[in-house]
Amino acid sequence: MKTSKSITRAFCVELQQELSIVAARREYFSQEPPRTRFSFLCSTEACRARGVKITGVRYDVKPQEHPTFVAAHFRANPNYQHHADCEWVDEADGVEDEPKVKETEEETALRKAKRKLDDYIDVFDPSLKERGKPEPSSVTADKPVEDSPATPKAPSDAPKSKQPTETRTNNLERLVDSFRQAQANLSKEEFALLTLRIPGQGEVSLRSYFRHIKFAQVSDDRRVLYGGGLVERYGTGFKFKFFDRLQGKLVTLYVSPAQMQAYRSSRYISELLSHADEVRFFTVFALGTLAQSPSGKSFSVEIEDLRHLAIVLGPAKKTAAD
Repeated sequence: MKTSKSITRAFCVELQQELSIVAARREYFSQEPPRTRFSFLCSTEACRARGVKITGVRYDVKPQEHPTFVAAHFRANPNYQHHADCEWVDEADGVEDEPKVKETEEETALRKAKRKLDDYIDVFDPSLKERGKPEPSSVTADKPVEDSPATPKAPSDAPKSKQPTETRTNNLERLVDSFRQAQANLSKEEFALLTLRIPGQGEVSLRSYFRHIKFAQVSDDRRVLYGGGLVERYGTGFKFKFFDRLQGKLVTLYVSPAQMQAYRSSRYISELLSHADEVRFFTVFALGTLAQSPSGKSFSVEIEDLRHLAIVLGPAKKTAAD
């Protein structure tokens, strides 16, 4: 059968685990050059047993600002038919634009907006790292969970139907990719409909969860702060200086060499920062706390875990030939 949903996870043959496309990108660029592309199979076991392949698109391209934004994503391979029980097949989905039963106009508009995104995130749980767990693999961190409350199971003799699922992640970079694609591909009205559930905070609009640094507030640790700027290297560590000022004062984000050495994917961050001479700026997204310096002359964004940092390359610098 053909898939009818956006494929947000696939089984990586080389790594022998399920990955989101963002996790696949991180793993790809964490390899020593020359890098080799991965092979992917469907995440559903019945499909995997049949050898149903999935295509990974643009995970071997670094995240970068571009006028024509194309998100990294998984795509069904047209040469393979999926099993009827595949999680990416939904026979009851019907025609894409057909209204669902008892659906309001706003719910219909939201459903259509979500369909324009390759990986819509329902739940972002940044607190997972605070529960004493080791750094999770993408198998657990990016795997969807059943809607809550769970739908009662149908009797064993009843026709099979797939339970509704929601996509949950603690991967900030994955959330950032979804946010960036929504900004690029949706109208302002569609973008305003998108929501995100944060455990401990409840439901917020996706737009409000991301706060540009010039609108940040001291001790605001419940939003993703972002903005453009330049990087200074300190050995394996670095300092990011935001272009925009807050209350007329400089804002920085510092990552120590010790933080980088302790981070499993530090090679991926270093690979992105290695392009400092080739791009006009970087855009940093950080889930941290904004603090004022003891002197009161500047601010700093402080993060405890590098999984709460995402970096996007800015546009390439113009050359003499341009």
